[in-house]
This record gives sequence, structure tokens and C-alpha cells, in this order.
Amino acid sequence: MIFSASRNARGTSVNMHLPFARHWTPVLLLMLVAAVAHAVPVSNVQVRVVTGPNELSAGSYVELRIYEAGKAMHRYPLTHGEAWAADSTRVIPLTMNEALDSRNVLRFSLYYRAASPLSPPWQVVAADVDLSAGHEPPRLLLDTTLSGEIARQGELATLDRDPSTIACMSDSDCDDAKTCNGKERCAPHTAGADARGCVSGRPVVCPVNQICTEGRGCVGTGSLTPAPAPAQAH
Repeated sequence: MIFSASRNARGTSVNMHLPFARHWTPVLLLMLVAAVAHAVPVSNVQVRVVTGPNELSAGSYVELRIYEAGKAMHRYPLTHGEAWAADSTRVIPLTMNEALDSRNVLRFSLYYRAASPLSPPWQVVAADVDLSAGHEPPRLLLDTTLSGEIARQGELATLDRDPSTIACMSDSDCDDAKTCNGKERCAPHTAGADARGCVSGRPVVCPVNQICTEGRGCVGTGSLTPAPAPAQAH
């Protein structure tokens, strides 16, 4: 911390300088932008595919498939009849049919169909989807890079994401179908929100000598009918 003094017509004033603030402010801004970017749906992505020792023969078909919670599968062709050389890297920009919210993606895959049944297995050394569309820093979909081999026809896919971690979109996504524990809300980034962004409701408070029961609301304890005893065998 640095202090400096200056004199003017009204007297002496003291100025305080924080040298570290000048250096840390850009860093903090970058961190804030990165955090916001992770939660913003994107319309443009970049697909990177690194091929193995076998070429992708002309006429073969490759597409990106994205499985998003509550929606139909998204399909994006990556080839258009051309051949891909062996040991090459393809970088393919894509425009989404609709904005993609990565928080709701369950898995993604590469689908491959060989041009000939005699084609050797196609090896993928690495394949990923960059949500930043080639800008720094890269943000990979599901933080995952695919790698593997596909024989003639099939999918190379990520592991299925646990649906319980998918971010909520509306209050109905958080509803546990119970009334006595209150109405749950979808409020991501709110204090008390869980991993999905759901906030617990306020439990129902009943009058004195009453309790909350599912389907009946607040009732007196005397009105609760105990379960009948099981019949005795003779």
C-alpha cells in the first residue's frame, strides 16, 4: 500500500494507492467472464476429430450426436462424401439448430457408417466439442474427449451423465410431489440451491395439535386412523 500527500487550497489530502488492484482487476474480470460463459447457451461450436492410421474412405458418413435432457437427439453431419486422410486432424465449425445449454447434455457421440462393408475399423485418436468455438480458453462439452474404434457402423459415445445433476429449467423440475415439505423452486445460484439449482420449500406449519399429512393437509392428531391389524390365522 502506498500513501501520497498533496496540498491544495483547502488543506492537505492523503491519497491511498493499491498497486495490486491494478494487476488483479483484469484477472478477476476474466474469472467472472469464464464463470458466466459456462452457464450461457451457445449457438456455435467447433468439433475436433483426430484420425488414426486408417483413412476415412470417400462415401463414409460421420455425424455428431448430442443427447439433451427432455429433447430429441440433435444430429449434425460432419462429412459430405469426402475422404479423410489417415493421421490427420479435422476442425469443423458447427451452427446449432437451437442454442445448446451444456448443463442439460446427458452425452454426446460420433456416429460412423463405412462406405463399404470391407472397410477396416475406423480409429478415432481424439474427438471433442469446443463450446468456445475455437476461442481461448477452450471449453469442452462435458469436459470430455472421445477416443476409440468403430467397426463398419456404430457410435463412439461418452458415458451417460447422471440425470440428477442436470440443471433445473422450471419449478416443476424440482417438484418432489410432496406438499407437507413445501413447494420447491428452481433458482440456480441462489443461496441454499442444490447441484441442480433447486431450492427446498418451507414446510407447512399447522395449528396447535395438528400435523400435516400428504393428501389431507393439516389434521388433528385424533383424526388419524391407525392401520388395521393384520388378520390372525386360525
